[in-house]
Amino acid sequence: MTDLSDVGFDRPKTQLLPGSVKLHRRHLIVCTGGADWLARIELDGGFMQALSEALAARMTEMPLEVKLTACDEASAGPGYDLLVFPDAVRYVGLRQADFPALIEDHLVGNRVSERVPHRLLSGQHLFVCVHAARDARCGACGPPLAEEFLAALEARGLAGRVAVRRSSHVGGHEYAGNVLIYPGGDWYGYVTPADVPRIVDQHLVQGQIVWDLWRGRLGLSPEEQLRVIDR
Repeated sequence: MTDLSDVGFDRPKTQLLPGSVKLHRRHLIVCTGGADWLARIELDGGFMQALSEALAARMTEMPLEVKLTACDEASAGPGYDLLVFPDAVRYVGLRQADFPALIEDHLVGNRVSERVPHRLLSGQHLFVCVHAARDARCGACGPPLAEEFLAALEARGLAGRVAVRRSSHVGGHEYAGNVLIYPGGDWYGYVTPADVPRIVDQHLVQGQIVWDLWRGRLGLSPEEQLRVIDR
């Protein structure tokens, strides 16, 4: 049986949060329809691996560093839907045959691909890492946090304005619960259920950072994140 003193919300938290987000300027999130991912999603032998390899093959041509993860939301139909932040674009029904157009147009050319079906996303998008196969801390902390956010948003009448999704590994198991908010790109760590109301009220409603839980922001280097927190 899992020892919650080692993986749960009450475990010792010893690492500093600010500056703990690696530099990526674009985050790609595949809608897989479930959260039963392998520990390494890029080795699934299917769509995720093919996309990861296609990205790696052209990484040196991309002006913006790219991060690839998965979420539990189902795709709208055949193929896979792909969320791209901070651009706030959803590619619909993506297939492996679409990879060259997606990469050439959006990731290398830095423009939304008109060759792949897509729509623009509105509102705010919250992701909670629940990737138990990758790390027990995320598996213990993530699912109850996602439920707390859903309940808090429902109670405030915000369910239609903020989407909550469960995510695969985002980086930094130590910081579980890990919460990402897009399109702004702010990452939070060591989040507990007790912190959910103030993240909802302060960040999602008022647009103010919860600094004591702030890990960093998509698009900033660790050094730049530290300079932000020191202002």
